[in-house]
Amino acid sequence: MGGTDRNRVAFETARLALARLRIGADAADHEVALLGALQLCAHTVKVERVGFWRFAHDRTVLELALGYARSSSDRSSGEVLLGSRHPTYWAAINERRLIAAHDAQHDPATAELAARYLIPLGITSLLDAPVFRAGELVGVVCFEHVGPARTWTADELAFATTTADVVAMALEQADRLLAEAALRVQTGRLAAAEKLDVIERLCRGLAHDFANVLLAVELVGGRLAQRGDAELAESLRGCAQVGGNLVGQLRRFAARGEDAPPRLAVRAVLERMVPIVVTLVRDTAAVEVEVEGLPPDAEAALAPTHLEQIILNLCLNARDAITAPGTIRLRARADDTAVVLEVSDDGAGIPPELLERIFEPYFTTKASGTGLGLATVKAIVDEADAAIEVGSVVGRGTTFTLTLPRT
Repeated sequence: MGGTDRNRVAFETARLALARLRIGADAADHEVALLGALQLCAHTVKVERVGFWRFAHDRTVLELALGYARSSSDRSSGEVLLGSRHPTYWAAINERRLIAAHDAQHDPATAELAARYLIPLGITSLLDAPVFRAGELVGVVCFEHVGPARTWTADELAFATTTADVVAMALEQADRLLAEAALRVQTGRLAAAEKLDVIERLCRGLAHDFANVLLAVELVGGRLAQRGDAELAESLRGCAQVGGNLVGQLRRFAARGEDAPPRLAVRAVLERMVPIVVTLVRDTAAVEVEVEGLPPDAEAALAPTHLEQIILNLCLNARDAITAPGTIRLRARADDTAVVLEVSDDGAGIPPELLERIFEPYFTTKASGTGLGLATVKAIVDEADAAIEVGSVVGRGTTFTLTLPRT
């Protein structure tokens, strides 16, 4: 087989390999696929560098999206060529044709690049293939030869055109995958919003019915007091008070987005909530509170009732995670921009595969759980432009860290 035939076989083999390139779902996969194509081209055409240059800034700049050097296997990016400095080269590119500069430093189309680009890099021959998207020129694939000037062959010109077409298809596929991923995220958000709307309606009904039950409990407590059992009556009233607070939480959740009540210092909210939390968890866990780093007057950009909901739900979640007598710790601190609240437990912890699902409405690992507590927390946090993070080690416990912007 002659040299020309061997070259054609090599080009056809490379074309098949380019056609088999697949783009993954994230940006890292896109770069890996593009780098693979550039490597294949550099070794097939036997040039020192191959790069994909993309138009930017209203087509006044060509920016190196990704380049590959054959001798060192290095990748590069970020270099720019300005249209204002290279008008003849710009005009040649925008003619939407292949530029095959055998003597690039003196070719009329590319000579402008000599002083700033070609000579410093030792480039003697240049081959640029245009990349089109939806009929629009979006960039070029550039083959850069270092060493004695070479004459580009017909097979090399055809292969450069194929490479540009493959890059265009890869860009199209990458954009489609990104659009599909964004659509999935948006669909998930809409589904979550619909679930929360159902929850809000449910909360209104539950609050109404639960309030009636608590009224009956208070009446029973009053009768017990009249009969002389003051201790039992007081205990029953205390339970009714906690229940009343829960009713308030239900009503406030159902009224999310309505006019918010006045803000209150975070420390005051904690002081009001700690006795309630202690009552609810005392059969399972002790409660420790650390607020030394929280100024008494520090306010968060969040309604006190919403902060109460967050504290209550996180503490009840911590209680449910503890299988033996344990400890729930509330730590609060503040800096100039944010109030940080941590709720941690020394319970069973959350397996890594479940961490990303814990805020989903109705998702629960408890036999009698509703999956609403943490979903409520996440909804409030998102509305307040706040942030919540979760750290957990199986067998050692979980910490929720809430960061609230200060007023």
